[in-house]
Amino acid sequence: MADIRLSSISKSFGGPAVVNNVDLEIGSGEFLVILGPSGCGKSTLLRLIAGLEEVTSGTVEIDGRVMNRVDPGRRGCAMVFQNYALYPHMSVAGNIGYGLRVEGVKRAERSARVTEIARLLELEALLDRKPAQLSGGQRQRVAMARAMIRNPSVFLFDEPLSNLDAKLRASMRIEIKRLHRQLGTTSVFVTHDQLEAMTMADRMVVMNGGRIEQLGTPQEIYRRPATAFVAGFIGTPAMNLLPGRIAEDGAAELALGWRPCPGLRWPLAPGTAITLGLRPAALTPAELQAESPEFTADLCEDVGTELHLHACAPGLDLVLAVPPDSALPQCGFAVRPDPAQAHLFHGETGQRIEPLNAPSAPKTKGAPAWDMTQPSFT
Repeated sequence: MADIRLSSISKSFGGPAVVNNVDLEIGSGEFLVILGPSGCGKSTLLRLIAGLEEVTSGTVEIDGRVMNRVDPGRRGCAMVFQNYALYPHMSVAGNIGYGLRVEGVKRAERSARVTEIARLLELEALLDRKPAQLSGGQRQRVAMARAMIRNPSVFLFDEPLSNLDAKLRASMRIEIKRLHRQLGTTSVFVTHDQLEAMTMADRMVVMNGGRIEQLGTPQEIYRRPATAFVAGFIGTPAMNLLPGRIAEDGAAELALGWRPCPGLRWPLAPGTAITLGLRPAALTPAELQAESPEFTADLCEDVGTELHLHACAPGLDLVLAVPPDSALPQCGFAVRPDPAQAHLFHGETGQRIEPLNAPSAPKTKGAPAWDMTQPSFT
């Protein structure tokens, strides 16, 4: 195991920086996930750690040793790629043991280690097959076995599950986490899939535009997003991000003069542009009230575990997550947010702003407040 320290890391390919002044420390034995949209610099950052790209500025340290001028093969890292990168003319056993063969390991020892790794990854019955005879999940396990056989200090995963179908992705997530628990090797996993990040990470990094937007545990990032970008990127369905302004009394005011959280006050000047974030699960349909805009149901998505109700009013479009057995309204209704789960971001900087008066702990979401005897929405 080894710790990793990136200090003021930047990378440019002649134009704007792809990775821009990144500082990051990864603990020994930690499973860190780097998450972000395409083009945010996450894979480039991984390649800088591996030595496959040369840093423009800054330092890469692995286990206390500066690696900027160290060849990739001498950094103690093993990388698992998105496209598996298997040799098509070699058998599974040949692919797994190729690195040891290059290092000059004797055939008997090489064979023993291949058998040991194959047993761990349940590849024993496939050792004589060629990559073309394997499924996607099997190829991915071979790629992992090839990385593991070198007993590296660091595992680097570059979107290794993106070519698999949904069911295989779920099973491979579990396999990778189990292997990490067994081996305890420091691991850095790059993905654009938030479900992979949330379920696999000890800690996760959310990147945007070559910079780190937020670093923390999955629950910290989900419950307290540091920026409007993180708030909109994490969560399914996505958080409702609604533009508004700060009223004279410090409350958040949206279109139609709606104040979703009338009891909260924010330390911003009146008129300041803001974005109010409300997760779908923090919104409850309610009986129409005089101070609330009238929403109408646009459409409803049944995803099995819950219903996603799309509601709209002039200038306001919301998604609500409600229990699957809910009777949904056909007429106008109000939306009642949970103030304890409201997130406010500065309209210009996108940075999170905490309220002056902290709300109470989040409530357990209960049944909808409207008359359950009315006909279901169709």
